[in-house]
Amino acid sequence: MPIRNLSRPLRMVIRYSKRVNQFPARSARDRIASMPERVGFIRAERSYLKERLASLDAVPKSAPLTLSLDRTTHVVVVPQEGKSFESFAPGNRNFYYEAAQSLREILGIDSVSLCHVDPGETPEAWHARLIDFVQSVGATHVMGHVESDPGQVSAPWSWDSLWSQLSAVWDGVLLGVMFDSSFQWLSAQSRLLARISDRFLLVDICIPMDGRMVRGRPEVGPVNMPMSRESLALVSERLSDASPRFDLSFIGTMYPYRVELVDQIRSLGVSVAVNPHRSDRAETFESSRHEQPSWLDYMAGLASSRMTLNFSQSSAGPFEQLKTRVLEAMVAGTMLLTDDRDRTSRFFIPEVDYGYFRNVKDLPSVITKFMSDSERITQISAAGFIKAIDIAPEGFWRAIDSGLHRRKLCSLGII
Repeated sequence: MPIRNLSRPLRMVIRYSKRVNQFPARSARDRIASMPERVGFIRAERSYLKERLASLDAVPKSAPLTLSLDRTTHVVVVPQEGKSFESFAPGNRNFYYEAAQSLREILGIDSVSLCHVDPGETPEAWHARLIDFVQSVGATHVMGHVESDPGQVSAPWSWDSLWSQLSAVWDGVLLGVMFDSSFQWLSAQSRLLARISDRFLLVDICIPMDGRMVRGRPEVGPVNMPMSRESLALVSERLSDASPRFDLSFIGTMYPYRVELVDQIRSLGVSVAVNPHRSDRAETFESSRHEQPSWLDYMAGLASSRMTLNFSQSSAGPFEQLKTRVLEAMVAGTMLLTDDRDRTSRFFIPEVDYGYFRNVKDLPSVITKFMSDSERITQISAAGFIKAIDIAPEGFWRAIDSGLHRRKLCSLGII
């Protein structure tokens, strides 16, 4: 949505957010230098929240939904890309398909419903339909992708309008999922949802967000992406005859420094596959960003090497994210080699379940060390696989249920 079509406070939030990192600068000099922009962003966000909350409060609310207070757990998932998209099927890395299906495998099919939003459907239409659906199924929780409206590409963001209406008439919990909370203005939108009702629980895939919505309030994250047992079976079938053909692989965008790094590693006599899941190998920046193969092909690409690289730095700034590749690499049976200092170690043990390197400068020597001990690569790969297969189908929902308990909100009954 063009910035000129937004309210002035939100325009200011977006403009400041492009220049300020929400995570603290590491040096005193950096903190001092960033102070004017940080103060500007805080003021702009406060103005935006005040204006938007006032306008939402002015909207008349419907009568409360008639739902039993002792009803059983029922979760409504609102997919970002639902049944109108080809990706809404097993084995396609459709996040909300996997979330819904994995929860059905845990709680049973009757405890999870899907509310699909078609491309082009107006906010007013899907809001009313979702509120009616929540009542019809007796929902206790709703999960949605709160960074953008479901089923839409460039439509205005309207989750605040939906949550203002729904929270006023319903006693359940909104589980708001974010992928890109490192972008400040997206976090500002979620902070608005958190202020509308304390029954909003943020579920962040990449970054710890405790206290970042409301001071002192726990949230959920980072968490590993959900993988249903249905999709894991497809992965197992796809990889049934896979065997490593390369020492090392990297799958991702080939920024110039990565091209240089791969050349340096190859000069050590290490066979390196770049984007091996693609027929064109995509070893340049431009080619690596287009025409992505299927997720099962991607998993086969990971399985084609004994080790695979993961760079944890966010594209939004100098801080780490828990990348989905962490879990995917281990499920594929390859040894993960990552520079992630504290996200991955929340779930896996460094040098036991995965390999670790401090920075790009150290990477060649770390790879040489592992290449000299083939048995160790095998042991780490096996340990990571065992733990990942346990985490993949239920870890996402266990983390959410733990967060609900910490907040004293309605539990899913999983833990």
